[in-house]
Amino acid sequence: MIEAKIRKAVADDANAIADIYNHHIEIGGSTFDTKTWAATDVGQLIEKPPPNAWFVANSDHKILGWSATRPHSQRHGYRYTCETAIYLHPNFTGRGIGDQLQTKIEEYCRQVGLHHAVAKIISDNHRSISFHQRHGYEIVGVQKEIGRMEGRWCDVTIMQRIFE
Repeated sequence: MIEAKIRKAVADDANAIADIYNHHIEIGGSTFDTKTWAATDVGQLIEKPPPNAWFVANSDHKILGWSATRPHSQRHGYRYTCETAIYLHPNFTGRGIGDQLQTKIEEYCRQVGLHHAVAKIISDNHRSISFHQRHGYEIVGVQKEIGRMEGRWCDVTIMQRIFE
């Protein structure tokens, strides 16, 4: 396990965040995005108000991964609901970094009064589904063949976590 410092992301982290996400776009399997992120776009995302929040795991001045929340919907009735995401640098998976980032997300959700978190995971990504289950998320459904990736239809598993 690597003990990283988890902190709120700042504009200077935008390049590292984009690099990590762009790696996941390139290898496939965890996002339907095909267009890489630019650091300037990430910088704008970091600046958005709550429930948006971005956190990074930092060790020895290197960003090991990031987590984020964003609104689930712009509709007023969903104002206490967010969608979450966690992505790790490929050299730092399986070392507890994701757990530390997830803990920070949970603290943040409680702090700003969010009640419900949603994770949408490509169903073939069993590692991510297991990770979320370890953190109290439950599977509430599967959207069959909702996305297309690498020439095939993919299912998405919808998971939720209720904060009391």
